[in-house]
Amino acid sequence: MPCSANKTHEQVCEYAYTSHQAVLATLKAEYLNARNAYNVACKRRETAEPERVATLTLERERYTKECSIREAETVEHNEAIDSLIADLGYGAVDAVEEYISIVLSNSVYPEHFPINHEFEFNPASAELHLFVFVPTPDTISTVKVFKYTKSSDEITSTQLSKKSCKDRYTSALNQVALRSLHEVFEADRRGIIKTISLEVGTKTSDPATGQLGFRVFVAVGAERESFLNLNLSDVDPPATLEYLGAAVSTNPFELVVANTSGIRRS
Repeated sequence: MPCSANKTHEQVCEYAYTSHQAVLATLKAEYLNARNAYNVACKRRETAEPERVATLTLERERYTKECSIREAETVEHNEAIDSLIADLGYGAVDAVEEYISIVLSNSVYPEHFPINHEFEFNPASAELHLFVFVPTPDTISTVKVFKYTKSSDEITSTQLSKKSCKDRYTSALNQVALRSLHEVFEADRRGIIKTISLEVGTKTSDPATGQLGFRVFVAVGAERESFLNLNLSDVDPPATLEYLGAAVSTNPFELVVANTSGIRRS
């Protein structure tokens, strides 16, 4: 029995020693692999570091240059704004027209109803002559409503009547006229512009002559103080234009021009 016990003990010790050696060998191998990977990474870093430093230096120089350019542009922009404000105070023509250009360029209309402007300021009379170009009637959609039919998987449309098309186009012109007057007078907080001579129309061929020209549909002269006293949130545009003494086309949809003979124009 004692001999057998001793033999079992020796076997356990031998197994433990063998297992220990195997684990130790694995750990040594993992250590050597990690050490080799570390050495490779160090060499790679030593090789890449000069390139990184050079790239960093170039990027810093680029960033510094861009900052200098931005700062110079900011200074130039601020000086231009200061100059514009000062010139506006004196009512300089170029400054007034530049400011009005900024105001009107920020006047946003629907994509399907684009608006363009031309204008000229007369400092002697403090009057702005403003032209507003609207789309021609034939470019405006005549669809009243779209309808989807599930059984046929089709979308069909119903067209507006000719009268409805005429009324909608005329209404748009009236609203554009009042909006244009409002935008300019409201933006001119210094009160430089005393009156506006406004013409709203489209550039198209004359049905009679075929010659391209500006066909005026609404023409009106508005005085600053009188116009700003209007409550535009509660007016009927045709009535307001009549109140202002505007000349309005009887049928702009058919390109009939307004009778501007009684309207003072710059």
